[in-house]
Amino acid sequence: MTPNRHSKPLHESTTRNLPMDVVKECESLSMCVHRHDDQTVQQRKDALFEDVTFASTEETTSLLKWKATFKNQNNSLLSSWRSSSNTCWDWYGVICFNGRVNRLNITNSSVIGTLYDFPFSSLPFLEYVDLSMNNLSGTIPPEIGNLTNLVYLDLSINQISGTIPPQIGSLAKLEILHIFDNLLNGSIPKEIGYLRSLIDLSLSSNFLNGTIPASLGNLNNLSYLYLYENNLSGSIPAEIGKLVNLIEVYLDRNQLTEIGKMQSLQNLSLQMNNLSGVIPKTIGDLTGLKLLHLSTNQLSGQIPSELGNLKNLDDLELSINKLTGPIPITICDLTELKRLQLDANELSGQIPSELGNLKILNVLGLSHNQLFGLIPSELGNLKNLNYLGLSNNKLTGPIPITIGDLTELKHLQLYANELSGQIPSELRNLKNLSALQLSHNKLSDTNDTVSRLDDEESNSEFLSDFWEGTLMGYGSGLCIGLSILYFMISTGKLIWIARIIVELEHKIMMGRRKKQRRQRNQKNK
Repeated sequence: MTPNRHSKPLHESTTRNLPMDVVKECESLSMCVHRHDDQTVQQRKDALFEDVTFASTEETTSLLKWKATFKNQNNSLLSSWRSSSNTCWDWYGVICFNGRVNRLNITNSSVIGTLYDFPFSSLPFLEYVDLSMNNLSGTIPPEIGNLTNLVYLDLSINQISGTIPPQIGSLAKLEILHIFDNLLNGSIPKEIGYLRSLIDLSLSSNFLNGTIPASLGNLNNLSYLYLYENNLSGSIPAEIGKLVNLIEVYLDRNQLTEIGKMQSLQNLSLQMNNLSGVIPKTIGDLTGLKLLHLSTNQLSGQIPSELGNLKNLDDLELSINKLTGPIPITICDLTELKRLQLDANELSGQIPSELGNLKILNVLGLSHNQLFGLIPSELGNLKNLNYLGLSNNKLTGPIPITIGDLTELKHLQLYANELSGQIPSELRNLKNLSALQLSHNKLSDTNDTVSRLDDEESNSEFLSDFWEGTLMGYGSGLCIGLSILYFMISTGKLIWIARIIVELEHKIMMGRRKKQRRQRNQKNK
């Protein structure tokens, strides 16, 4: 809330040092003064500030003592921390209420130090502490448990090591706990389960090991749980499934072995663990789910048809597992899907033509499976598709001409199948294509394509209306020759590809020479 800038009696330098509820009251009082110049209201406002102008001597001294341990004493951001200045009004990152330090926010302040001399015992009224994005090292002292009024604690993105002290469980009012991106080790203390007010818990990107404590199931207000990029093992406790307010769970890159049961989620990401067994059918009960990432595990069995119940799902990744059986037809009912990746499994059967109903799909990855039969022409309905991967399967028949309708397509991977027939000339409509892989099939060239290139060989601008997006690649860092992009087309008539590459080589060389001439001319000016 920004203070009322039209009321002269109330100064921004004062209100910035107050909690939000006090600021709101001050603004209300200030508006009254501005409109009515009421002496009584003015007296009430003066009384409100009477006790907030000076912090206690003990708090000031203890904070200065902590600052004295910093290795960079000349920190410009904390230069206002002086005994001669007013702690509540003048000190950077310090906010007071009723004459006591209430908030400490020195995030990204280039502090180089430790928490050993932090005045935990001298700041009992602290509610908000943000020390993130500094260079704090050493361990978290057990005295942190003295900050019993703390609501917000952020120590993330530092170099803090050691274990999380069990005394952290004494912070009963804590709602936000962020200690991600540090060097913490050891197990997650079960005492965190005492933090019944906790809403957001992020311990990700550390070296924590052991199991996820079942006591986390006591955190009834928890909405966000981020434990990814650690060395956690074992199963996800069933107790977490009771957390009805849980919205996001990210446990990627651990050593977890079971999914467990969780309700009321919107985002569930368990990538790169050691999850095994089947995907439970009860996952279909998570009807609020928008993101489900289970890739790079050891999951087996069939994809449960119950996934079709997740009508809000827009991102589904099950790739790099050991899933078998057909693609459930119920997945085709997930019309909100933008990303569907089932690559690198052992899926069999035909590609459902109903996938063409997923009109807003951006990514469809079915490569490296055992799918057979024809490529459904209905895939041409996916007008928003920019990636189509069907390689390394057992697909037969021709490439549907409707693929040429996918004008947003950037990557088309059909290699290592048993496709036959001519390469459709309609593929020239794919102006945004940057990677085309058709090798290891039984495809043949089209006379139309060859004659078109023969006719346009003398036209220096022929690239602009044929494979322009493809040959441009991503617009920078291109290498001359086939390394520019890889057209892996297994056919006896490669001459048209060769002509494109030669022409492209020439255009790139000419472009480089023009650029070099411009640079020389600029130097000579």
